Amino acid sequence: MPINFMVEERATVERLFPGLEQRLGEVPTTELESVKSPGLGIFREFGGPALMVPKEYGGRGADLTDGLRVQRLLGARSPSLALAANMHHCTVMAMPPCPATEDLLTAVAADNLYLASGFGEGRPAASILVPLMRAERHGGGWRLNGAKKPCSLAESMDFLTASVMVTSPETGEKEMALAIIPAGSEGIEVRPLGDAQVLPGSETREVVLTDVDVPDDYISSLGDPQTLNTALAMVFHIFELMVSASYIGVAGGLVEAVIKERRGSAAERIELVGDLETAMASLEAVAREVTQGDDDPQGVARALYVRYSAQRTVARVAAHATELLGGGAYMISGFSTTYFMSARALALHPPARSAMAEPLDRFVLGGPLVMP
Repeated sequence: MPINFMVEERATVERLFPGLEQRLGEVPTTELESVKSPGLGIFREFGGPALMVPKEYGGRGADLTDGLRVQRLLGARSPSLALAANMHHCTVMAMPPCPATEDLLTAVAADNLYLASGFGEGRPAASILVPLMRAERHGGGWRLNGAKKPCSLAESMDFLTASVMVTSPETGEKEMALAIIPAGSEGIEVRPLGDAQVLPGSETREVVLTDVDVPDDYISSLGDPQTLNTALAMVFHIFELMVSASYIGVAGGLVEAVIKERRGSAAERIELVGDLETAMASLEAVAREVTQGDDDPQGVARALYVRYSAQRTVARVAAHATELLGGGAYMISGFSTTYFMSARALALHPPARSAMAEPLDRFVLGGPLVMP
């Protein structure tokens, strides 16, 4: 008999992807959380890439609440898969409307293509809104040079979507843009990214672009990177909620084990469950207020508030659950080791809590919300 925990999440996944949870459950955690994980292949097999693609483009057309629930369950079954799928879904949902992106989303739904999200560049304390990757005019299109790391889905991606700085040939002004780059383009190289053992199945690598040419309509302006315009507001709004749900799921995987093995006292178990359910409820409440195309800074701020609250909850719950599971699960089986270390990674996703403290403080005092 299934336990009464993550009930809505399991029902949502079964409705959208019948049999997916059972299929993932047949694969040992050690295999799912390995460099050669079959997780992304299984998710593609079940049509996962089309989850957040609108129905008019042939996708599943799931709403944001459904997306959060799917990500939570994926996090409980495979932290690596949840992280990689999260980056794909967020890219799909944040695509600026134009003919090129509409064609791309149609292809994603029809062929279950993966979109890798290349925004990070591995620079400590640097803003992801000021990329070093450059796009220069070349013939009738653009030539890209730079590197993106960490970049999940690097091995399975069909397209890389990357933030770039473009210089207007007419005005000389710089602005941030989104580039859509076919993974098989000449000049793309995927390189290893250190020896980190956390989330190995997410295919997180460094992707280097050297003189990669893309057509003009594969570059879409995102505007002034420090102004919270509509495009950037949607990126932040969606990402903060989806990534938080993914890691609430990771902590939930540990709590499931605590419940099934009857570890700790009844009071401890219910405290763990209650903390995660409260965090998830706050994400869903904010998700219901999200309107596509809305640039409401109050909504973005609210998404950041619940993300940072979830971040603290996930860290606390994962630590307590790992303690209750004991040294054998941590040192011998490796299950709680994998999940505990994975759960801690939520704090590493941008924007960092410390970086947003002053901007949010100024916003609360009545100023504009400016991203660092």
